[in-house]
Amino acid sequence: MADEHEKEIMERYDRQLRVAGWNQEKLMKATVVVVGVGAIGCEVAKNLALMGVGRLILVDNDVIELSNLSRQMLFTDEDIGRPKAIVAAEKLKKMNPWIKVEAYFEDVRELDQSVFEEAKVIASCLDNWPVRRWLNSLAIELNKVLVDSSMDGFYANVQIVIPGKTACLECHGDELIPKEIQLAECTLRRRTPKDLVEELKENGIKIDVKTAEKLFELNIKTAYDIKYAQADILEKLDKKTRKKVQELQEKLKPKMPALQCVAALISGIASTEIIKILHDGELGEVIKDLLVYDGLSNRFSLVHLERREDCFVCGDAVREEAISFPVKLNETVLDLKKRIAEKFSIPDPELLYKRWRLSDEQKLADLRPQTGEVIYIDTSRRFMPLPLKIEIVEE
Repeated sequence: MADEHEKEIMERYDRQLRVAGWNQEKLMKATVVVVGVGAIGCEVAKNLALMGVGRLILVDNDVIELSNLSRQMLFTDEDIGRPKAIVAAEKLKKMNPWIKVEAYFEDVRELDQSVFEEAKVIASCLDNWPVRRWLNSLAIELNKVLVDSSMDGFYANVQIVIPGKTACLECHGDELIPKEIQLAECTLRRRTPKDLVEELKENGIKIDVKTAEKLFELNIKTAYDIKYAQADILEKLDKKTRKKVQELQEKLKPKMPALQCVAALISGIASTEIIKILHDGELGEVIKDLLVYDGLSNRFSLVHLERREDCFVCGDAVREEAISFPVKLNETVLDLKKRIAEKFSIPDPELLYKRWRLSDEQKLADLRPQTGEVIYIDTSRRFMPLPLKIEIVEE
């Protein structure tokens, strides 16, 4: 029976086994996590499944819509309304019954760390920067290779993050993260439901305070949060509020252009790099720079990204020792949060000092912090809290 099993597997993978240096056993023993099962994620997962990567873990907290079907090739009309990760897992198992596929219909940030520990590669196929930033910090912390892919119409890119060796997504965030997102990321979240009502009013959108209070319960505190609220979050709202949020999303977030042909192209490159990583260099070196594709001019470009030693996510100095940060004793915790939000582009910093989670109105002078002590910044943009070494400065 074992011989028949081996014969079928060898016949299934016959053509790729003919590639010089190919090691099917390495693929069959490998685990890859695919985060985001949209246009690129469907293609990456399909490629890895067909080539026989032994275990795939799919993570996506969205459901299938009609507009997905022109570019997300694992889904068909009868799948509309169902979770992407679960449907994709079912399809992949039919394509290749010799692999294991696990599906998680939830926010990747809610998963237990153990989900990622056996993976050799994390494939980021996401369409939003907040979660990409979190996934980048997770990969650095767990020492996993991150293959990040994205697209916008005829344009697409791939960046491979090898902890300690290549630049991470934060090393050049000032240049690479779109300005609109940078502005949203470095602005401290508004504090009350009334503030959200006012912010939406500035955008020509009306909601009542009661609706805003319901959104706050799910940590939706800004127009930016509403833009990127995913299906698993919306499911926690009552039907009336959910419909209201979906209407707001249509007004706040114009649909990003996306093409199946570009998704297939860039995911093919990403999948090739993942296979090379799983072969431990036996199939050649992986791309060390940011690869950018311009479909309109039919041009590929490699942009060299130097790894920054002072990067607050992957820098050696930062990981070995906390970053020094100036603290003024006459400021409040909220004042300090605002400066931290602007410095590190995080909209939701929470301060942890000794045994306490600090509240906004507290004055730093009352806490009596000392130079050299460490405070920790908890944020949804990082897997682990960011340590900052207090440096008391004169007023």
